[in-house]
Parts: sequence; structure tokens; C-alpha cells
Amino acid sequence: MANDKLYRYPGAVCFTTEQAHLFEGRDNDTKKLWQLISARQVVLLYGKSGTGKSSLINAGLIPLLERDKKANHFTIRLYNSNQGGNEINVSPIKTLINSLTNQEVLAKKNLLQIEDIENPWMEEFKRNAYPKGELWYWLKQWQLYQPEQPIILFFDQFEELFTYSPEEIEVFGEELKTLIYEKIPGFLNKKEYFKTLSEEQADKVYTKINLKLVFAIRSDRMALLNKLSLHIPEILKHFYELEAISEKDARNAIIQPAQLKGDFQTPNFQFENTVVDAILERVKNKYDGKIETATLQIICRFIESQKVSQANSIITLNDLGNVKDIFRDFYQSTLNQLNTEDKAKVSKSIEERFIQNNQRIPFAGEYLKLEDKWTDELFKQLEESTLLRKERDTAGRFMYEIGHDTLIEPIVEFANERKTKEKEEQLKEQNRQQALENERQQQVLENKRLQQLQALENKNLQDALEARKKLLIYATVAGVVLLGLLGCTLYQWYDANESKRIAYKAKQNAEQLKEIADREKIKAERALNQVYYEQAKVIKDNGVNIYRNEYPIIAKVFYDSALKKLSKIIKPDTLGIGLKNELIDLKKKKP
Repeated sequence: MANDKLYRYPGAVCFTTEQAHLFEGRDNDTKKLWQLISARQVVLLYGKSGTGKSSLINAGLIPLLERDKKANHFTIRLYNSNQGGNEINVSPIKTLINSLTNQEVLAKKNLLQIEDIENPWMEEFKRNAYPKGELWYWLKQWQLYQPEQPIILFFDQFEELFTYSPEEIEVFGEELKTLIYEKIPGFLNKKEYFKTLSEEQADKVYTKINLKLVFAIRSDRMALLNKLSLHIPEILKHFYELEAISEKDARNAIIQPAQLKGDFQTPNFQFENTVVDAILERVKNKYDGKIETATLQIICRFIESQKVSQANSIITLNDLGNVKDIFRDFYQSTLNQLNTEDKAKVSKSIEERFIQNNQRIPFAGEYLKLEDKWTDELFKQLEESTLLRKERDTAGRFMYEIGHDTLIEPIVEFANERKTKEKEEQLKEQNRQQALENERQQQVLENKRLQQLQALENKNLQDALEARKKLLIYATVAGVVLLGLLGCTLYQWYDANESKRIAYKAKQNAEQLKEIADREKIKAERALNQVYYEQAKVIKDNGVNIYRNEYPIIAKVFYDSALKKLSKIIKPDTLGIGLKNELIDLKKKKP
């Protein structure tokens, strides 16, 4: 069952401020970045996806600022303008303002409100100039609240700004320009009520806000910053490149958290040195030997959640398996922990919604509940697995997205393989159904052919019987006539001359009738032979068609049936002999 205990390794999501004690390998980067921020007003933090920019801010810089009370800080996520379920159209500036004023921010600082309601000129400004200059107003409120501390705005994943319209980016740039280079917005100088301020009040109003901006952006998106260079010329001037960590730091990041005891999801454990070596060898860059922290954390989180069962467990090479497969296994094992229905919903949402054009797309939790029927328990399971990360946007909604860009490629790869297998299974099923349909159609065709053959055989047999009847009639008539003539001949026997003539004539007539009978018999035999020949030929042709449809055994049955028909022919002629030889050759033909 889900609980609130932490894993030692955050996995696919970035480190939080609460996990600072687990954050290893970035002490030097934290120190150098803070030195740069202290000296400059605008700093660009950049690095490849997976190097840990968000973690450095959350678990490196912010704990430092809070421990030493060095600055008043805010972390801002602008989110993609095309985020899923975004029915609320919030501009980048409004998002920034909300990040300065929402109740969650105030609660973290133990405040009920930030506005100085007893300050008459700020109240006057709000009545007359608000909402123009709203961003300046709220930053001024924070300045008045803690005038001795600078205000640092950390813009995490700043590349998201450039998913908005050019007009919104232009407004955003102009607002930041005013904050950086002007004491107060230019339009405020024209307001009459500022001319009546006391000297003390005027000092507060015109004291420039001690503001520092830190933009964290992926190195492959840095070219987008040119869109702000006219507003903030310094945006590309002072920068800090966050590189992958060294092998030494990576080794510590693997070993040290595992040994910690405390209120964690798993008991403390250890890695065999060979396991650490295998992990580092697999994930380090082959050119400079450095390691991306996101990749390392996903591997360690998978090992911790899947392989550790008792205190002081030792992770061996057998436990590790193939490092290459861990990212796929992480996604697959997370899905496998869900029930069948949830697994189908989640895989469809993640593969079709959360990843589009190889980019992570955030989705509102309420949208997923409504459209994809996700439950609170399902959200909790996926968040705890680190497959998804959750943040509250400035409109107060919980937004969910894939834990890290590192997971996009293995998820897409896994999804493509799964879809390929599904298509193969569908194709197999379609082929099986088609084979059954072909067999059924062949059976229907075969039955139809057999019916036609039977009808033809019955007709031919009927014709043969009719021919035999005619032959019998002719023979009977001839016999009767012959007997009659013979009787007459005997009757006229005594009349020699006449009898001789009659007898000779009767003999001739009898011979003629016999010849007619013989000819009719031959004709009847030929008609019957032709019937057998035609039947055999039809059966042979059907057998050939069946053979072409890849049914050789059935075809041979038809050849045998045709030969049987031919055997009934009396004195077979050239056609019958030729057909018989053809059938014998067909029977010898191999499938």
C-alpha cells in the first residue's frame, strides 16, 4: 500500500528540497553557481537534459539559501502552452504573478498574506494603476517585506516559455526588462499621487528592487533565448554550464544513499564494487567518462525498489542484470504493478498523451480523471513510482508529466514494440479467420461442384437409359418383323416360285433390319461412351482447379473418380485413351 516514506533515489523525477540530504556529487557546482548568482543579476543555467538542473536548484541552491538566509527565492514553472487539459488560458506573466502570491508559497514562508495593507501609496497604486504594473507591485511587496534580502526568481525548464505565442513572449520580455533596468515602471512617473509622497515613502517606492533572475534551460534549446535578447541583452552573457558528474562523484551518489538508515521505503543496503563498476561502465560517456545524474538515479531507484528486501542486503551482478534494459524494465514493471484495467488506461495515456513529438506534455489531473477515468489511488501509485511527477500550477491545479526526458526514448521504444506485437497478433488472427473463411468458401464451392457433377451424371445417365430404351424398341420391332416374315415364308413354302421370291425378299428385309439394329446399337454405345467421357473430363477439370487452390490430396480423389468413369467406356477411342493418360500424369504430379 502507498505510504509517505521516501526512497533514497528519486528515480525519474528531480530531487526536491526535502531530499537535499540525499543529493550527492554537486557540492562544487552549488558553490560556483551561487558565487555567479551573487555577482550577477541575470544568470543562465544550462545543460543537457538529464544533467540535473532542476535538482541542483531544488536540492543544492535552495537549501543553501534557506540555511544561510541569503535571499528570498521563488521557483517558477511556466509549463507548455499546449499542456493537456488546459482549459484555463494563463499567460506567462500571470503564471509568474501567481507564483509570487499563491497560498502554497505563503504557507511555506509561514505567512498569511504579503500585502502591506497599511501602506497608503501602495493602496493608492492598486486602486488607480492595477492591474497594469501588477508584477512590479507584488515584487515590491516582497521587497518591502524583506528589504535586506535580494529576490531570486528561478525559472525552471525555461524553454517552456517559447511554446506561447510571440505576443505573449514579447509582453513577458518587456515586463522583465522593466524589472531589471528601471526603478519603477515608466508609466508610474506620470501619476500625480507619487508627487505627494513623503521622503521616506519616496525612498521605498524608488528603491530599485534587488532582483536576480536565474534561467534554467536545456542546452539544445538555448537558441530560443535570442527571442529575448532585445529585452534582456545580458541573458546570454553570464552563464553556468552544468555538466554530467565525474565518475568519482557518481560512485558516491550510488554508494552513500544506500547506506543511510532512517524512515525510508527500504532498509539500508550495499552494492558490490563490481555492480558499481558495471553501472558506471554502462552509463558513462565514452568520450569524457562523465555520467548523467538522471540516468544514474533511475537505475538506482529501480534497484532499490525491486531488489532490496532486507537490511544490509548486498546487490550483486545477478541482481543488476542487463543495465541497458533497466529503463524499459522500470516502465514495464510500473505498469505490471497495476491491475489489467488500469494498466491499459495508463499505457494509452502515457504513450499517446504525455509524449508527443518526443516531448513531455503536462496534463491536468482533473482532465485525466474526466477523460481517461484515472482514480486518486492510480495517481498516487504512479507518482510514488516516479514514472510521473506532480506539480501544482499557478491556477491551483495538479499537473502531471513524465518524470524525466530520459524516459521518453525507452517508453517510445517499448510502446512501438508492444504495438508491433499487437499488430502481428491481429494479423495472425486475421489470417486465421481468413483461412477459415477460405476453407468455408472452398467447402461451399466444392459442395456446389459436387451437386453440379451429380446433376450432370444424373442427366447423362438418363440420356443413356433413353438411348438403351430406343435400342431395345428397335431390336424388338426388328425381331417381330423378322418373325412375321419368317412365318409368311413358311406359309408360302409350298408355293415354290412365289415362296422363293418372298423368302428372298424377306431375307433381304431381315438383313436390312439387322443392319439398322446393329447401327442403332453402335450409336447407343457411342452416346453412352461420350457421356462417360464428358463426366470424366468435368471431374478431371474440377480436380485441376482444386489442385491450383493448394488442395492436392482432394485433387487426386477427383482424378481417381475420373479414371473410374473412363473404365466404363466400351472400346475406348483416341480421346478416351488420351484423357486416361493425362489423368495418370496428373496423379504423378507432386504437390
